[in-house]
Amino acid sequence: MPYAANGQISTEPFSDAIEITQEQYAEAVNGMCAGLEVTIDNGFKVAPPLVPEPEPEPEPTLGELTAIANDRRDYLLTLAAFRIAPLQDAIDLDSATDVDKANLKLWKQYRVDVNRVPDQAGFPTTIDWPVQPS
Repeated sequence: MPYAANGQISTEPFSDAIEITQEQYAEAVNGMCAGLEVTIDNGFKVAPPLVPEPEPEPEPTLGELTAIANDRRDYLLTLAAFRIAPLQDAIDLDSATDVDKANLKLWKQYRVDVNRVPDQAGFPTTIDWPVQPS
């Protein structure tokens, strides 16, 4: 007669094992080969092993939040510089249209606002990011 205990099966008796049928033994062998687990809680069962709850991700530290916010600020400042450069070139070369002049002012104001993000009261946990000009 085969035997089973939590996580183990055998054709020989062993400590804490219960006697199982040949059918249950075959089910256990097939289940274990498929990565399942044999249990005897409330009767013989072959089921997926219990997966422990994952540990919750730790909340980022204030220093980590500051670094993340500063990285985003620096990215947005770089983007603004790319938008400002050709508009400023048009001004410098006296070939700017009224739309160029208006867009340059909007992008420069945006760049100033992005640069001032660390001065916001809730920084770095609460940030009101400026909206890019369209």
